[in-house]
Amino acid sequence: MARTKKIVKTKKTTPKKTVSKKAPVKKTVAKKALPKLPKIVFKKPDFKSPIYKQILKVFGFVVAIIGLIALVDLGVQYLNNDYSVAKVNSKRISKAKWHKNLENSYGASVADTMINDAIIELEANKADVKVTDEDIKTQLDKIIARIGGQEAYESALKASNLTEEELKEQIRVQVLYTKVIGPSIEYTEDDLKAFFNQYSSVIFPQESAALAEGEKLDYEKYKEETKEQYIVNEVQTKQSEWLTGKKSEYSIQNNSVAKPKYGFLTTLFNLLSK
Repeated sequence: MARTKKIVKTKKTTPKKTVSKKAPVKKTVAKKALPKLPKIVFKKPDFKSPIYKQILKVFGFVVAIIGLIALVDLGVQYLNNDYSVAKVNSKRISKAKWHKNLENSYGASVADTMINDAIIELEANKADVKVTDEDIKTQLDKIIARIGGQEAYESALKASNLTEEELKEQIRVQVLYTKVIGPSIEYTEDDLKAFFNQYSSVIFPQESAALAEGEKLDYEKYKEETKEQYIVNEVQTKQSEWLTGKKSEYSIQNNSVAKPKYGFLTTLFNLLSK
């Protein structure tokens, strides 16, 4: 028997198609061209131009008017403040009224003090008595020590509404009284000791504060300073009586308590009598 060949059918395999992934295509957007800006050209001002000159004139005129108004306003403010001592809202209290009230309240007393000061000045000139800066400094240092130091002294000045220069002037006048009246003060050793025993803690506050309980200051050690303070104290006590006697020796016209008097050629006679 003839061999029969088996025909084996082979399946045809078709190759697989490979799909390649394409990269995303970027869309390109065309940029819009910006409009060209007009070129700015700065021109140098023409100072000789009539228009420019006119602008300068107007500007200068405006500045001058504003300056003038400001000056007038400041002047009015100055006059108002110089005229008045205080202001409540828009109501001003005049200095004239203020001075009148002060004069009525304190005028006679202040005038009398100034008359007294004039008398002691004249008496000091007669006696050739002068007060030096050292005299004033010595008394000022004593005051500061008694009050309790520089800080307490400054607080006392502020509380008294007093400047140091005003205090120095008061000291100067008081030293004049002491130098003029002092030599006439009579005293004994017992007077000084009694004064020391009574006022040593006031005259020498720092020294007294440093003492142990029951301890006393040595009179002999502080005798000279005690004598000076005793004389000052006695001068202040006798000052009013002394001034009363001296006023009778002077021609005094006090316009704060009486109307001024007028006489025939009084000024000329006063000049000739000097």
